[in-house]
Amino acid sequence: MSGIAHPLEWIQKRVPLLRDLPIEITALSLIAFFVALGFGIVAPVIPTFASTFGVTAFMAAAVISAFAFTRLIAAPPAGWLVNRIGERRVLTSGLLIVSASSALAGLSNDYYHLLFWRSLGGFGSTMFTVSAMALLIRIVPADMRGRAASAWSGGFLIGGLAGPAVGGIFVSWSLRSPFFIYALTLLGASLVSWKYLNKAHLLENVVATSDEKFGFRKVLTSLPYLTALGTNFNVGLVRFGILNALVPLLIVKELGAPPVYASLAFLASSVAQASLLVFAGKTTDLRGRRISLIVGNGLTVVGMLLLAQASITLVIVLAMIVLGVAGSFLSSAPTAVVGDVTSGQKSGAAISAYQMAADFGAIFGPLIGGLLLDLSNGYTLPFNFAAILTLVFVGMSLMMKETRKN
Repeated sequence: MSGIAHPLEWIQKRVPLLRDLPIEITALSLIAFFVALGFGIVAPVIPTFASTFGVTAFMAAAVISAFAFTRLIAAPPAGWLVNRIGERRVLTSGLLIVSASSALAGLSNDYYHLLFWRSLGGFGSTMFTVSAMALLIRIVPADMRGRAASAWSGGFLIGGLAGPAVGGIFVSWSLRSPFFIYALTLLGASLVSWKYLNKAHLLENVVATSDEKFGFRKVLTSLPYLTALGTNFNVGLVRFGILNALVPLLIVKELGAPPVYASLAFLASSVAQASLLVFAGKTTDLRGRRISLIVGNGLTVVGMLLLAQASITLVIVLAMIVLGVAGSFLSSAPTAVVGDVTSGQKSGAAISAYQMAADFGAIFGPLIGGLLLDLSNGYTLPFNFAAILTLVFVGMSLMMKETRKN
């Protein structure tokens, strides 16, 4: 395999999740690992660092929200750029933008500089996410899309697990240092992108003429695409929103357990998800996207109902494990559906809409969960709400036609 350096081949041969996939998927998974590692290092530090400028807690939290908001509004132009100049250029440029903005955020001497540079990083982050997914869909055969999506998600998952542990080392040195380490991990990711995603079949210089119509208007009439879109929204709202906001409160404030128990519950969920990524990816490719969507969304309902009735920490951990298993299926199936519906062609608008759905959910999930908690003064209502909402996407998964070609 000419032009492929030994390190990626070495990784691919030793990681079961990557075996038999195109070498570019190994590159994308390594990039995802670097991105998640750096984000895991810097994310816990951001509110604390912002507070050193003497601002309120709301203003400190706004730095996080600004990054999420700019990710959201950057999705349409990122999709347009993918169609016009190619995935690799957008991906590498996005990584470099986040790298530079992170370093400059670490050099900030006042709150508004920090807010500006983190906001700018959101644009680069979406450029990376949209272009990487577009590339993944285009470079793998249809019968490998589930496994490829699982491999990509696995890179994020492992990097996300390692990030906070590594970050603890640098935080003890300086609150600014995680920003510079994040910048370095993203610089490494951009080098991997430019060096290993350069095959001629990526067609970077081809200008699409009808992709916007194909990628957006056509898929909006497709129930499978709408199911994938809705499921991704629900993943953002329920898994990244309501869960992250309420489970720590349930464990620490309601049950009176030490904060470390909340960390262990999320760790158990991540380990369960990681351990089944290979199986879920193969199931998505061999048995179909529809069954994986049904299983993933169905287990999410079960996990939420368990949380709604949880009165001891052990039940919460069990629920989080169930949700981790659900996550392994939802890491592969929706992305594979988008690839099937767009036939692996350039479809920046369809992919950017898919990305925006998750970002919308992640932004509003904590707000909805917190509001329902305040209204009911209990955790049953918000978790039951999440279960009922997820049932909608179980129903859509049952009604949709299978998109995997035999």
